[in-house]
Amino acid sequence: DTDGKDAEGGAVVAIDVKTGQVLVCASYPTYDLSTLFENYNDLLEADLQPMFNRALQAAYPPGSTYKMSMTVAGIEAGAIGRYTNIVDKGIFTKYSGMSPRCLKYTSKRETHGSIDCTEALKVSCNYFYYVLGDKMKLEDIDNTAKSLGLGEPTGVELYEVLGHRANKETKAKLYEDPRWYPGDQVLAAIGQSDNRFTPMQLCVYASTLANRGTRYKATFLNRVVASDYRTLVYQNEPVVASTLKMSNATYGTIVQGMKQVITGPSGTARTTMQGLSVEVAAKTGTAETGRLGSDDGSFVCFAPADDPEIAIAVFGEKAAHGSTLGLVAKDVIEYYFYQA
Repeated sequence: DTDGKDAEGGAVVAIDVKTGQVLVCASYPTYDLSTLFENYNDLLEADLQPMFNRALQAAYPPGSTYKMSMTVAGIEAGAIGRYTNIVDKGIFTKYSGMSPRCLKYTSKRETHGSIDCTEALKVSCNYFYYVLGDKMKLEDIDNTAKSLGLGEPTGVELYEVLGHRANKETKAKLYEDPRWYPGDQVLAAIGQSDNRFTPMQLCVYASTLANRGTRYKATFLNRVVASDYRTLVYQNEPVVASTLKMSNATYGTIVQGMKQVITGPSGTARTTMQGLSVEVAAKTGTAETGRLGSDDGSFVCFAPADDPEIAIAVFGEKAAHGSTLGLVAKDVIEYYFYQA
């Protein structure tokens, strides 16, 4: 549709869940490597910066893909349970001077009614997470996101930017007024505020969720062989970067909710991810940027949902809807499981 037709660039990253090995790392727009030297000066001045590696060097607001981190933090901290229901009232009016809305209310003047965690993930209800973020301790929110790899070094052998999590320290660095307000936390809970992560970090995050909280160092290196291409010099082995306690109830909640994003009647990626014979757990995201034009879009997933092998993150500048980006992930999944 008209939203997203002004899309400018993006990236896709895929990781082997069981090892941390990077399988895909692509940035768009790109260039022809065979003519790099001839076109180098033109590429430096080209629109949309084709030589800028968005996968590793662009930090974006994650939007609603952040909601799994909030769900994990909320259940593990005891702020909510798997079947805790929150009534979506459309507009969050607790604090004066701000009135963030659920997207369904903005678009249709309707609400999601009373919903639990899995339903909130399925339909991406912002109001549910406004309430959850408001009732939690910032330390629990931030520590969970950190353990899941958000705003942390991924381990890759190439230069990467780290982005930052929305917290008191980040606000003190970015703004003259360092005070942390309740409204900051409410917006951070839906992946807005000052949350900024790279597509590589989002993929590590998805992989860590798939691994029930075990985060592997991401790496481009598989092995090193001698010049005869037969003698093995070095075999890279998986390295655990961090672990996060995640109960069976917590893990079951996020996986069920992410499955319903695709299979549920109101799932936000239902229309773009159908037709796969492998079951996928996914989450879409849309993020406001403050720029003119469409919103940014994000999409994360892992598959198979119940025994994950591959995790994928896709980000699109001004892509408008994360669900659209599911088509990119779908292509990667089809190749990985059906052609590789």
